[in-house]
Amino acid sequence: MTSLKLGLKLGSSPGPALIKEGGEFASAKGASKIKELCFFDMDRTLIAGNSGVSFMRYSLRRKKTTRWKVFKSMLDYWRYRFDLLDMKKAYKDSLRPLIGVREEEMVQFCREWFEEVVRDLIYPEARDLVRRHMEQGESVAIISNSTTYNVKPLAEHLGVPHVLATQLEVHAGLFTGSYIEPLCFRHGKIFWADRLARQLGVDLEDSTFYTDSITDLPLLERVKYPRIVNADPRLRALARKRGWPVQDFIGRDKLRQGDGQGRSDG
Repeated sequence: MTSLKLGLKLGSSPGPALIKEGGEFASAKGASKIKELCFFDMDRTLIAGNSGVSFMRYSLRRKKTTRWKVFKSMLDYWRYRFDLLDMKKAYKDSLRPLIGVREEEMVQFCREWFEEVVRDLIYPEARDLVRRHMEQGESVAIISNSTTYNVKPLAEHLGVPHVLATQLEVHAGLFTGSYIEPLCFRHGKIFWADRLARQLGVDLEDSTFYTDSITDLPLLERVKYPRIVNADPRLRALARKRGWPVQDFIGRDKLRQGDGQGRSDG
């Protein structure tokens, strides 16, 4: 049996309103009385930095990967930031080392990564936004290109009932090295968001979406309330042009020196 050795970006099995094998949703709370949906991207929206790079650095520390793969993950991250990365190819390359790895090993590893690293990267402002939307009776989902294994511990910590993320294919408890189409990326996010909306009996067009990335433009253009946080340069410029609200969160380190408030413009 293959031991856990990691490639580029990995990550979790979906939380309470989770995607079952085959792509169906099973909501713990059911679909009744849901007024609206609110989606949050993960990286640079709920947490500071990039979860893929963070995961790889943690994996190196745990001797589960190599320095070269960490360096490659950083290069891919910057290609992604400038919308130059072939995401399908990057994913396929990153999943090869997972062939034959036990799913339960990945689940446990990601929980340890969350507790040791990710918990301290959560933006206080994002935590407050999640709470506020839930208090208003909205159903909240994290929608991320990361795998479900990366996202689920964060969702559980924040009390978010829905996880929409890239799903890895598992057979007999072992990873096959493939993912379930479509990737939760670009137009793939619309596919999974619309599926959840229909499952809950709400309109995707009445939803809210918080993100930092220009790659999320297709979903931003579908929802009623696009919300831009910690934006990359292209998305920031576009948001100002279209009059979308733009906010920058203070990172965890800066928060200790500042007044605890994010800066808004637009």
